[in-house]
Amino acid sequence: MDSKPARFKDSAFSVPSRLPFVMILLALVLTAVSAFGVTRLRADTRADLLADPSSASYQDQALFADTFGGDPVVIMAQPSAGADLISPDHMLGLRRLEADLGAVTGVKKVYGPGSLVNTLAVASTTILLSECDQEGKAAAAAALARRGVAAKPQEQQDQIALQAYLDSVKVCAQRYAKAFPSLGIPAVNDPTFLRGILLEPDGQHIRPFWNWAMPDATHAIITVRMKRDATLDQVRQVLTLVRQAPSRAELKDIRFTASGAPALTSSLADAVFASLRLLLPLALLAMLVVAVLALRTPAIVAVLLAGLATLWTGGLAGLLGLPVTPATLAVLPIVIGLTADYFIQSVNRVTEETGDIRHRVGAAARRILPSTGLAALATAAGMLAFAIPPTSMVKQVAPFLASSIPLVRQFAAFMALGVAMAYLANLLVGLPGLLLLGRLRPRALVRSRLHGPAAGRLARAAVFPMAAILLLAAVGLAGWAGLPALKVETDPAQLMPASDPALLAAQSIRKEVGIAGEMDLVLKAEDAGADTTSQVPAQWLRDQTTQAVTASSGDLKRLQSLPDFLSGFNRGVLPDAARTSLILQRIPAYFSDAVVSRDHTLALSIFGLRNVTSVERDGALVQQLRSLSPPPPGFRAYPAGLAVVASDALDALRSEQVELTLLALLLIAIVLAVAYRSLTFTALALIPTVVAAGAAIGLLAFTTVALGVRSSPITVLLGGVVVAFATEFSVLWLSRFRSELAGGSTPEQAAATASGRVGPAILASALALIATFAVLAVSPVPTVRDFGIWSASDLALATGAVLLLLPSLARAWLGRPRPVLAPEAPLAQPEPVPGVK
Repeated sequence: MDSKPARFKDSAFSVPSRLPFVMILLALVLTAVSAFGVTRLRADTRADLLADPSSASYQDQALFADTFGGDPVVIMAQPSAGADLISPDHMLGLRRLEADLGAVTGVKKVYGPGSLVNTLAVASTTILLSECDQEGKAAAAAALARRGVAAKPQEQQDQIALQAYLDSVKVCAQRYAKAFPSLGIPAVNDPTFLRGILLEPDGQHIRPFWNWAMPDATHAIITVRMKRDATLDQVRQVLTLVRQAPSRAELKDIRFTASGAPALTSSLADAVFASLRLLLPLALLAMLVVAVLALRTPAIVAVLLAGLATLWTGGLAGLLGLPVTPATLAVLPIVIGLTADYFIQSVNRVTEETGDIRHRVGAAARRILPSTGLAALATAAGMLAFAIPPTSMVKQVAPFLASSIPLVRQFAAFMALGVAMAYLANLLVGLPGLLLLGRLRPRALVRSRLHGPAAGRLARAAVFPMAAILLLAAVGLAGWAGLPALKVETDPAQLMPASDPALLAAQSIRKEVGIAGEMDLVLKAEDAGADTTSQVPAQWLRDQTTQAVTASSGDLKRLQSLPDFLSGFNRGVLPDAARTSLILQRIPAYFSDAVVSRDHTLALSIFGLRNVTSVERDGALVQQLRSLSPPPPGFRAYPAGLAVVASDALDALRSEQVELTLLALLLIAIVLAVAYRSLTFTALALIPTVVAAGAAIGLLAFTTVALGVRSSPITVLLGGVVVAFATEFSVLWLSRFRSELAGGSTPEQAAATASGRVGPAILASALALIATFAVLAVSPVPTVRDFGIWSASDLALATGAVLLLLPSLARAWLGRPRPVLAPEAPLAQPEPVPGVK
């Protein structure tokens, strides 16, 4: 007699056949909630995604960005042929553009020629007015003190004082104008003032200390420093203002080009989003074609389920606060394929059953839902290995258990959520949909004509020679040795379409002014009372800036620094303490804030990157900065900027990959061991997984070493994806194998029957997944294209490992019939499997 737990399990898993409309109602509620959640989704490409917020390195980068601003959007302005860049109209237009850019939420600071000139004009006017005001007040007081004035009426005294004040101010202004005839009137729209402050006495060359804003007389640079929490939309606002700038009357003959790390990141994200918006419907179409071949009529249901699972995944992710990144977007085609997989398994089981449609769907649900549920649970467990946050407790107990990169954790959490939604779509809509479809069209649920031939071939593959099995397993396991050889492609020129506007803009700016990006060296005062503006630390920063540029082999360009700022206003010599204090008091904070904090505890040296390089090359430059001579006692120095964050993230990704993949295998093993209560079956499920993952790594390593092909950052995450799918297929095959063993079959018979019965469904699922990913291979975005190609290849490896290795290993390890669980209710006269007696 069945136990109560067994009866409860059967009753629970038969709910889709007993209460189909309740299931569909729950699906509608989930759809409504998800539709609301989708509105809360936000795209995120911040540098914070690449660093652990609790790490000391992150705190350093945050302090730098909060003080000086993060990596900038760099805007180059060029006049058209025959136009003069240093004209009142142009400077006035640039000033207004810079003001509008500074008003964008998410912008920390804006530096440019318009603001430079305006700041100097205001400062000059303020100084002039202050000096002349003091002289005027003194003249007024002297006039009132003259003999006889005090006896006059108050109204006359006021008139005498006012006239004396005005006469004195006029004389003062004339004296200054005569002393500095080249400056003209301090105003943005005064041509004499513009040329006097920007140009050398020869009137041809820009004064060296303004080169950060005007490299020469025909190029202007506007630097828009973003806040570290600036969103993708805020970066887009900046870029939109730049694109619209030539429509302003003062700037109609100026051409603008925008680049910089935020612009490149934004463009890459937009390219990925646009590509997936186009390709996801095509992926659904590809899945429909495969489903039609495998399922015939129910194929349209598979497409509906895939759409629902995708909506639910995105909606719940929005409610949970998971951001949309290029990495998490890669989850969506996986969800589409997984949903098709679970549904194909359900259809396959329904077509095996006999009787009325309610009995067939109910029996199929009782048999397939536990199997796909275990597969989903194991898959999610494997993904969650990458989602463990590095809390203080985790760091103390086992730091290797957590990924330090938020982007990886979000990908894993998104993936685990997608697995759950794919399973729910089959539970709430798939099986009830099959019941309703069977009632409307009883002949709809019949097997494809391809099922028989495929079943026969797969059943015969169950007796694959053991020598060949061992050879394949050895090759797959050996692939793990290639993990250290993997190289990650991080060069924007290789990750983005060749015609990408931001990439072309970066190359244009590099060609015109020799700058393609930025890297910074921060000097921090650690001891109380330490001052970065004093001579010793300033001299250290100056010397190390020179050394870094020299050691970079031309990759770094000196842009700005605190010592350059101070010496620029002291005839090229670092000033003493008194002179430094005077400079910082007299020169507007607009200029000093770019290189030193208001409390003088942080000082900065800004380097320009001369080339659009890979993160790997940037990492070498970062290491050069870290290996500079130590700063004076009481100070600490560190490199900063997005290039540093990306370099550290790449190092972390490499160092954590092995540990996290092994952790994924361990979590999967725990789930399977609890479910199977057998180490033998747990090992059987894991071996194809380990072999497939090793083969995938080996293939990536081979292409790296032999062909020089590097993996994209998203492709590196595929180790967990291969582990997840290979485990799922293993669980599905073993579920049927165990059922046959429990029914009294020999291991040979059980293996052949499992391969013949569930093998075609696994193959159809794999083909649906491969077709889904293969569509991504036509993307013009290299990141998406590589992800699609490698995903399809790795899934083929996972499928082959399960259907070839698992049957032979199961036969070899289990030499006699052994009941493992209570047998399933026997099928009602199942049709014979071709090739199996």
